[in-house]
Amino acid sequence: MLTVTRLDADDARKMLAGATEKARDIGVPMCIAITDEGGNLIAFERMDG
Repeated sequence: MLTVTRLDADDARKMLAGATEKARDIGVPMCIAITDEGGNLIAFERMDG
């Protein structure tokens, strides 16, 4: 049996924060999307620049 752990909003925000920090470190503004296993959007952030 396969067990799937799903992301919740708090996990998605943590992932966005980490990705945003890395993008700032390398100096590349990005659009960051966090999706579930079906490709449905959970969280999105567009950096300025």
